[in-house]
Amino acid sequence: MNDDNDAATEEAIESQSLWKLKGVILLCVANTFTGFLFGWDTGTIGGITNMSGFRRHFAPYKNGEYQFSQFIVGLIVSVFNVGCALGSTFISKTGDWKGRKFGIFISIIIYIIGVIVQLTSVSSAKWYQLLVGRIITGLAVGATSVLTPMFISESSPIKIRGAMVCVYQLMITLGILFGNVTNYGCKEYHPDSNAQWLIPIGLGFVWAALALTGLFFMPESPFYLVYKNDREGAIRSVARLNQLPPDSPLVHNEVDKFMEKSEQMKAETGQTTWTEFITGSPMLGFRLGIGMFIMAMQQLTGANYFFYYGTTLFNSVGLDDSYVTSIILATVNCVPTFFSVYLVERFGRKSCLMVGSVGMCACMLIYASVGGFGLYDSNGEARYSSGVAMIVFSCFFIVGFATTWGPVAFVLVSELYPVRVRAISMSVATAMNWIWNFLISLFTPFITDAIDFKFGYVFAGCLFVAILMVYLFVPETKGLTNSQIDDIYREGHVFNFKRHRKPDLEKSSDVDYTD
Repeated sequence: MNDDNDAATEEAIESQSLWKLKGVILLCVANTFTGFLFGWDTGTIGGITNMSGFRRHFAPYKNGEYQFSQFIVGLIVSVFNVGCALGSTFISKTGDWKGRKFGIFISIIIYIIGVIVQLTSVSSAKWYQLLVGRIITGLAVGATSVLTPMFISESSPIKIRGAMVCVYQLMITLGILFGNVTNYGCKEYHPDSNAQWLIPIGLGFVWAALALTGLFFMPESPFYLVYKNDREGAIRSVARLNQLPPDSPLVHNEVDKFMEKSEQMKAETGQTTWTEFITGSPMLGFRLGIGMFIMAMQQLTGANYFFYYGTTLFNSVGLDDSYVTSIILATVNCVPTFFSVYLVERFGRKSCLMVGSVGMCACMLIYASVGGFGLYDSNGEARYSSGVAMIVFSCFFIVGFATTWGPVAFVLVSELYPVRVRAISMSVATAMNWIWNFLISLFTPFITDAIDFKFGYVFAGCLFVAILMVYLFVPETKGLTNSQIDDIYREGHVFNFKRHRKPDLEKSSDVDYTD
């Protein structure tokens, strides 16, 4: 009977028209501007550090020009990720203590403080003040990277829940694109002035204000309210989000489902030791290793090599304006993201990662070979045709990343673990992503200064390793419940080169069709 009620609830809420839910959709979209903040930093910082106005204001004057050392450039870019790692680990916990809305609110306030610290560095002319400001904004972005998807997934009406979470990922790519466009405009219309870099940083206030506006009108997550035993608050929240009266049986059935899931989580948490995510069964430590590998490899594909340093890297290609090149790369990254949701459900997680690894490896090999051996002629002049070829294969590479490793890595890792250890396992796996993001953004200037475009061979090698590892060890999780994924490892399967083990899973007597 309970299953019948759940089905009836979902069917009734699914029947609500999108037009009737337009207010909630707009609010959810506004809240995803925290993702825009993430992309905004990625899209602007590389161009900012290369602007003449920025270097004139902060860099020392040596040999007839204002120039930073490679270490300082790498530190300015990469220190943001240190803040993100700390924020995602510690500040995000406010979402469990005081609510998702409060956690996001505090994070946005911290972001605004970080922007103020960066803007006021124009008076001190100290680059390390800007550095501190970037750490502070990183704290906020790291926290919202955990809280916003959680808040939206728990608060969105059933029929748009998945789409709203995907909008967060889309906002990241839009932030990268808009950031690059803004850099270009500031460079063109404010040459050699502080406005070049102050405008991109200051616009962070606008995106923060949009996120705060949407957050103000959104009700608290109903799942969080149930978890805190506030049933009446959860009823009001579900009713508002689904445009239904609070006394509707559909609303009460939905809250009952939240309560059942909440009680299950509390029971499982009570039985979990702090080491179970490593030592527990079935094969939780091995699964943690897979998740850490996937999240590390998302960075080791080399995508951020283009996004962070696209402007600097293409200065030597011979094209007229490397800022335009960055806009092209950001556009190529943004548009395919619209299609990634279809691809991951149509072809599966493992297949997307495999195809993406092969295609991206080929593109990176061509890019590195042309840049390392065919870009410059005997006189040291850049060949225009070679530069264009590098741009083309960079675009092919980014299309592959945007449709496979970019979104699919997060999808796969979120499905690998049972509920009782999912939070800690995902935190550890995601930490690998931030660590490698930091290392790549810090050391790329040194490596490219030493071996130039041949750095691409390093990423190509990582992608080759990814092909083997994904084929051998990564299971296909598409369409499988948590219990079915557990069954794969309960049977002792270390190698998962088969696409599915459907016959074995269908015979399992322990099949749970709930998440």
